[in-house]
Amino acid sequence: MIKKEFGIDFHSSGGALTLPVCAVTDTKAQHGTFTRTHSDDWTITGEVKEGFYVNFFRARHPKFGYVWGDFESFVEADSEEGFADFWKQHEPEAWDYDDL
Repeated sequence: MIKKEFGIDFHSSGGALTLPVCAVTDTKAQHGTFTRTHSDDWTITGEVKEGFYVNFFRARHPKFGYVWGDFESFVEADSEEGFADFWKQHEPEAWDYDDL
């Protein structure tokens, strides 16, 4: 298992790092917990906040295992390879909470 920390292992000059709502659902969800399986075989579960973002998430891939956490604090993964593939396929978005 590995642990990546915001400000050390990944950074954001554009504000908060969160997953977009489309990472966990293909609907216009305002709030709730959703799960979505993507064509890249990542299945991501997370809670939609204010209809705009997902903080805490848990993702599973048949080859890479699990990645979970919150990009505003830390993310853990079963392996470096899994973290790298998740980041490549589902890089979090940077934005400012004041924009809500």
